[in-house]
Amino acid sequence: MPKIVDAETRREEVLEATWRVMARDGLEGVSVREIAAEAGYSTGVIAHYFKNKDDVVRSALLRVWRREADRIAARTAGLRGMEALRAAVAEVLPSGEERKLEMAVWLCFWGSAIGDERLIAEQRRYYGSWRALLRRHLTEAQQLGEVRSELDPASEAVRLAAIIDGVGIQAVFESERFSDRKLPQIVDSHLRSLVTEGTVPPTATRPRAARRRPVGAGRPASAPSESGAAGRRLGS
Repeated sequence: MPKIVDAETRREEVLEATWRVMARDGLEGVSVREIAAEAGYSTGVIAHYFKNKDDVVRSALLRVWRREADRIAARTAGLRGMEALRAAVAEVLPSGEERKLEMAVWLCFWGSAIGDERLIAEQRRYYGSWRALLRRHLTEAQQLGEVRSELDPASEAVRLAAIIDGVGIQAVFESERFSDRKLPQIVDSHLRSLVTEGTVPPTATRPRAARRRPVGAGRPASAPSESGAAGRRLGS
């Protein structure tokens, strides 16, 4: 009998190999030959599942977004307000090998997005949805009396997204200074400044140990599609 090939599993392996090549050699070092060698497949296998190198690379970025969206959806299920906000933030901080690899992939795309209108559009969608998620949790926390009444959730969402990116980028290059233990402490310090006086803020939320997500697991409705427009970690 012919061997049954799980197409989704093979695509996942190719995209994970693409991440490793990007993190090691940068986007300029990515080629179909390098991806195939890293994945342990022939270039013909890559061509069977992807149109060309650009298709592989774009799919790799969208897969990062999908994984983040899946983690956030699972981690924040049943949570509200500041508890949900802390859980969402913990899932995107680059602590642990998987999240560090995701941030390295991000950095590769940021450089290449300049001058590429399609990648710029993807990035705008990404951040638009991410800020919307942060704003929604902040608004809910404000309604629950957990954060200061004078706080503007929209402005704070922009500020918080910038802080997360800032410490995340530095963690890639200075892992000793921005350790897995230190990262959540830095962000938690800022979140504590938002809390209404007299309330007791929850303790810093540490990201769960990264676990390999079963291939083919369903994505949340707001997670980006690899064949359509991308969204940020979770939509509004």
